[in-house]
Amino acid sequence: MQTLGAGPNRGNEDELKVMGLIAFVSMLVGAAIAVFDARLWLRMEDSVYTNALTYTMGAFTLQGISYFIYKMLMQDSMDSRATFARQQKERDRRVMQMQQMFSGRQLEQELRLQELQLEAQLKMLEHNPEAVMAKVAEPPREDFAPSAPAHEAKSDQPLDLGAGKVAESKTKGKK
Repeated sequence: MQTLGAGPNRGNEDELKVMGLIAFVSMLVGAAIAVFDARLWLRMEDSVYTNALTYTMGAFTLQGISYFIYKMLMQDSMDSRATFARQQKERDRRVMQMQQMFSGRQLEQELRLQELQLEAQLKMLEHNPEAVMAKVAEPPREDFAPSAPAHEAKSDQPLDLGAGKVAESKTKGKK
């Protein structure tokens, strides 16, 4: 059984979401660099060390915020899918258990019926062994396969089953 959200298109959807997140984070990092380069934030001398630390802190901050927003927006959807999958798995497990119980009880009832039939046959054999033995010794009857008819048909004329007479009477009635 295929569950909701599982299929060949599911992988493509995940890739598109991840690519969208990467593009969004890249735009945020680019905006942070533009703000720093325009000297609107952290006005210091241009040293490699300062620029590297600033870019690292800015990128980490923006990616952390983006991840938080992503989790906040997507977590509910992921939780509902996980809950649905757990519930489906539990339902499937319960159905399988019920089917196994039913099969076991059905087999038990069939065995009990066979046991009762054997007991009835044993009692009949105890009370009247001659009748049971006579039935076993009887030759099989051929009532179920009767022989073919013994007469021979000698007419070469086709049989008229009355269909021609009905057609003739209808045409005479219309004239």
